[in-house]
Amino acid sequence: MKELFRHFWHGVALTAFLVLTGCASHHGWKTRTAPNDFVDGTVVLAEVILAASREQVVEGEGILEGWRDTLLAAGFSDHDIVDGSEVTLWAYCYGHNSGVPLCAHHGHYLAHLPQHLRKEIRGDPDSRDDTNGELVEVKLTRMPSGRLFGEVVSVFRPSTDWGDCREATLDRSATETALLSLTMVGPPRASWIECTGAESEGWVRRPVVGAPLSKGPPVSEWVKPAS
Repeated sequence: MKELFRHFWHGVALTAFLVLTGCASHHGWKTRTAPNDFVDGTVVLAEVILAASREQVVEGEGILEGWRDTLLAAGFSDHDIVDGSEVTLWAYCYGHNSGVPLCAHHGHYLAHLPQHLRKEIRGDPDSRDDTNGELVEVKLTRMPSGRLFGEVVSVFRPSTDWGDCREATLDRSATETALLSLTMVGPPRASWIECTGAESEGWVRRPVVGAPLSKGPPVSEWVKPAS
């Protein structure tokens, strides 16, 4: 599943990503607009996928559209926008009987990466299932425009060792999977971050509304409510 998502971030797929997510119905806390129940200071757990170049941010193509203006509104200057200072992150994706090799709905974020953390971030630009990006804690703020502004505040798990965390997929019986596979458009699909010890570290599971059901853990995001 992660391989499918990662391929989406390369080349013209960045633009396609924006089109797909813009047309979908979302209930998660998205890159663009904060929901009515959002509380400033909420922290979300997400995986770093790619670090953008300054040129990509300034040009504002695809998912980066409008991000430069958001940075300026948050009090940063053009001098703060450098290669590697802005990262794209992933928390989950899902699709209901999509029949295509991509999830239709994505929990994705943009965030500013402070200089003191940049040496710790490699991201995951690869498309192989045996690689990971860093799991980071991202503090979210609602801007006057309504858009979410994210800033990485710490590294939760390094890319080389996720420890008790993993990428989870839907848990279904073999019979159920076989029956779903016989449909004309294929079975539901979903992928998200699952951490066994997250609750003991202050994280709260936030199930994703509208995602496919799983017999195991639900499709979720991990958040720390604002104190």
